[in-house]
Amino acid sequence: MSEKGEDIFSFSNDDSDVNDSLDLNSFSSNATDNERKKRRRKKTGKQRILKIILSLFLVGVITVSLVIGAFLLYAFTMVDGTMDVDLDNLALNFTTTIYTQGENGEWVEYQRLHGTYNRIWVPYDRKDALSGEESYDGIPENLVNAFVAIEDKRFREHDGVDWKRTASAFLNLLKGSKSYGGSTITQQLVKNLTSDDSKEVSRKVREIMRARYLEGHYAKDTIIECYLNTIALGHGVYGVEVASNYYFNKSVNDLTLAECATLAAITKSPSYYAPDKDPESKNSQENKKRRLTVLNEMLSQKYISEKEYEQAKAEEVKIIASKDAMKESEINNYFVEALIVQVTKDLADKYGYTEKQASEMFYKGGYKIYSTVDPKVQTTVDEVFSDSEKYGLKGADGTQLQGAITVMDYEGHVKGLAGGIGQKAVNLGISGFNRATDAVRQPGSTMKPISTYALAIERGLINYSTVVDDKKDEYKVGGKIWSPVNWYRSYKGKTTVKYALEISMNTIPVQLVNELTPQVCFDFLTQKLGITTLNEEDKNLSPLGMGGTNGGITTLESAAAYSVFGNGGKYYKPSMYYYVTDQHDNVLLKVDSKPSVAIGADTATIMNQLLQNVVYGSEGTGKAAAGYVPNMKIYAKTGTSNDVNDLWFVGGSPYYMASCWCGYDKLQKIGNSGIAKTMWGAVMSKIHTGLAPKDFPVSDYAVKRYFCTQSGGLATEGCESKAIGWYKKNNVPKVCKQHEGAVLDAPDAEKKESTETQN
Repeated sequence: MSEKGEDIFSFSNDDSDVNDSLDLNSFSSNATDNERKKRRRKKTGKQRILKIILSLFLVGVITVSLVIGAFLLYAFTMVDGTMDVDLDNLALNFTTTIYTQGENGEWVEYQRLHGTYNRIWVPYDRKDALSGEESYDGIPENLVNAFVAIEDKRFREHDGVDWKRTASAFLNLLKGSKSYGGSTITQQLVKNLTSDDSKEVSRKVREIMRARYLEGHYAKDTIIECYLNTIALGHGVYGVEVASNYYFNKSVNDLTLAECATLAAITKSPSYYAPDKDPESKNSQENKKRRLTVLNEMLSQKYISEKEYEQAKAEEVKIIASKDAMKESEINNYFVEALIVQVTKDLADKYGYTEKQASEMFYKGGYKIYSTVDPKVQTTVDEVFSDSEKYGLKGADGTQLQGAITVMDYEGHVKGLAGGIGQKAVNLGISGFNRATDAVRQPGSTMKPISTYALAIERGLINYSTVVDDKKDEYKVGGKIWSPVNWYRSYKGKTTVKYALEISMNTIPVQLVNELTPQVCFDFLTQKLGITTLNEEDKNLSPLGMGGTNGGITTLESAAAYSVFGNGGKYYKPSMYYYVTDQHDNVLLKVDSKPSVAIGADTATIMNQLLQNVVYGSEGTGKAAAGYVPNMKIYAKTGTSNDVNDLWFVGGSPYYMASCWCGYDKLQKIGNSGIAKTMWGAVMSKIHTGLAPKDFPVSDYAVKRYFCTQSGGLATEGCESKAIGWYKKNNVPKVCKQHEGAVLDAPDAEKKESTETQN
């Protein structure tokens, strides 16, 4: 049994081993299958994920392609990318600049005038627009490179759009950002020109297309020039020239490398990066940080050397940040007011603009006005006429005395003027009242030389020493009998023209007007001497002979008329400017500088000498002015209207002619009869300080001779009283018949003989 049992056991064991072996093999096989299944499931999962990712990627690519395709289709077919703008003659709102001529003949900035936008155009090219010569008054290369380096480093290569930056901007859009970025300099120029700052995608599309349009029509230099002249640079400043003035008190062409980087640093956000006077302020500190970034970019892009970089980095940039450096004035002086009116009127007349259109163009056109003003003269005029305590007399009704003066040279160029007494507090505008150019007042006796004496001498009716009769005369005027009365309320009888003008007789010029006829005298004033403010009622004896006009004269036209006595008889229409250009130096207006002949040079010389007697004669009405201009002679005429409502003093030195008027806006008697003379003298004495002595021109056709003060003829050795007179060569008086003896030699001949004897 045991054996059998053992066999059985043994069998059992063997069978168990077999079964166990089978079970183990089965288990091993199942485990392997499970692993395989797991691996298959894992592999299948990864494949599925990869398929999903790939599918999503392909969908994304297709979607993006469709979007880009739709975008490009929309951009190129639906968006008008053209621009109605001419970059070569950019017409934007630019600052108008007034220039004055310096002592060396160079043009110096005097004042700026502008509307909303304060910007001045400066060229990028190195050619002066007028002369064509090489110039360094434009935008410096360092400034261009600074802006390109920080704002658009691929500016010279792209076609208006930097597609790398645009792609980045597009991703920002997909992320939901409202700030796309990526704008090139050309795109920024488009924005500056169109003021299109919408946050919509369509604006960006328009901007891109317009930038490509500009790049296809203009050179890169033109685009960068326009960009730098239109860009906002903080504090209401536009363009690099005005920014240079404001921040550094210098012109853009004088900027250092560090200063160029300072301006370029502002562009990203003017409100954040625009520096101010305080170097420790947040804006100044942020600008400094970004300035270093600009310099780093310029170095890395090889615009500057390592040495230049280190020098600029170490430079201490001084910020002025002052509007005074921009030549702006809150209140314009009277000359500037008159200049605005004249230029505006001339623009309207030449180009057919309305007054409003011309005015808008004046303030927005970026004009360069080359004016006639002399800053020294205008400053003096301002100082004298603003002193209302000294000169502002009160009238009977308590109102302040007013006055005006015009100072010009002998070619019609106005050097300074004032249109009122007292501190000027408001701007007049084109319709304001400037008394120097607009106050039409009775000229009084200042009418006599220009209406009668000059014309009578020119026509040979009288000469320097012609004997005339100061007596009561009766004339029929308007159906009534009228007699002129002298200011001294009497008559002096027989006298000479010299004396009649010296003491300002009324009777003699009325006699001359009557003989010449009022029409002839009126025509002489209006056609030869440029007087435009008289009317038909002034075509009469009293207005023309004594100055009691119905219309009147302004200081501007009075000064121009009297200038003929100091320049050889030539009349120049008064002007406040020489010429006007646009911002690209194209000449828009130019004053005709050719004079007309009003009187002969010999007549001018004789009148000059006659009017000198008004100042230096023993009884001259203007003798109080004899010391106003030391070392030089002056000629002048006083004037007083009816009831002393208007006072005048008109006179000139070899340098300047000035006409001064004083009176009340509402007619009333003036308490100080010498006020016009005093104010004239206050101005003229100051503006002649430091000027070298000078003589008036003398005509070769005028001669000096001694004359007998009793007969008016050429003096003889027997004449008891003689004086020097000036005559036309073809109108020398006959020899005195009242006194016998040899005719005296001419004064110049005596001097010549005396000199030869001494030698």
